[in-house]
Amino acid sequence: MMSEIISKTIKIISPDMPPKVNFIEKEIIKNNIEPLRWAIVDVNENELTISVSGRILNASN
Repeated sequence: MMSEIISKTIKIISPDMPPKVNFIEKEIIKNNIEPLRWAIVDVNENELTISVSGRILNASN
C-alpha cells in the first residue's frame, strides 16, 4: 500500500549555522515525516522554517 504524500511547513532550531543536511532530515523525521523533498524557506537567527514534502511515518513501525 502506498502512503499519501503530504506537504507541510515546520520550524526547527539549529544549534549550528549553517545547518547540516543530516541534522535537518533528522529533525523532519522527529516531526513524523519521511522527507522526500524539503527546502529552507526562511531563517530568523537560528530558527529555520522548512517546507517539507514526504510520507507520514506510522508510530507503529
